Amino acid sequence: MAILLAVLLPVGTPWWMVVIGSGLMIILGKKLFGGIGAYPVHPVLLSYAMLQISWPATFKHTGAVLAYDWNISMVSPLQMIKTLGASAETIFSWQDMLLGNQVAGLGNGLVLFVLIGGILLLLMRTITWHIPVAFIIGVVCMGGLLRLVDPQCTATPIFHLLSASTLLGAFFLAPEPTTSPVNSLPMIMYGLLGGALLVLIRTFSIHLDGIAFTILLINMVYPLLDRITPAVRGLEVADHA
Repeated sequence: MAILLAVLLPVGTPWWMVVIGSGLMIILGKKLFGGIGAYPVHPVLLSYAMLQISWPATFKHTGAVLAYDWNISMVSPLQMIKTLGASAETIFSWQDMLLGNQVAGLGNGLVLFVLIGGILLLLMRTITWHIPVAFIIGVVCMGGLLRLVDPQCTATPIFHLLSASTLLGAFFLAPEPTTSPVNSLPMIMYGLLGGALLVLIRTFSIHLDGIAFTILLINMVYPLLDRITPAVRGLEVADHA
């Protein structure tokens, strides 16, 4: 989990903020609820959200890279969309965004490598396909719907998929076993809700990425979704025995 927190943090995050974030993640996010298997929401995102709310200036990725001189557009893609609308997409090619040539956190913008890691998790059966695939479908469907409603102000689905923490959320954050459903249909519903909510937060809130708030919100919903359980067959025979 420490690696996930590091991946999300902006370039140049001060060391003391990393220490505070780690403490919040371990103590408030995990230990107070009984440790592994007992916490109600994702500890990393709880810590990240608290840091983001407490020190918002530090989490402006564009401002964090002003001291650097890289051969890429030194503005966060999501910031450009907020500022210029859909026309900002012409500044970023999908190939560059896929290869990580974008301003984002320390690792969440390395989309190709996140995707490779997610596929490895699926191949090793560490996670199942239900939540990641449903999350991606939720992003695509909601992004496409908003694009149809207002094509001048909203980004395309592919832009949402390749920017910031979308795929990191789909493969590494949303499927966390303690805070996500265990049955197939609830997992699909959970993923769809998360993907759609991420696009809505990016489009209509002041938060650029919104991955932390998205996952925390669907974490709170998953116990209700998990009440949808498969029917147990054979009980009819037992009842009439």
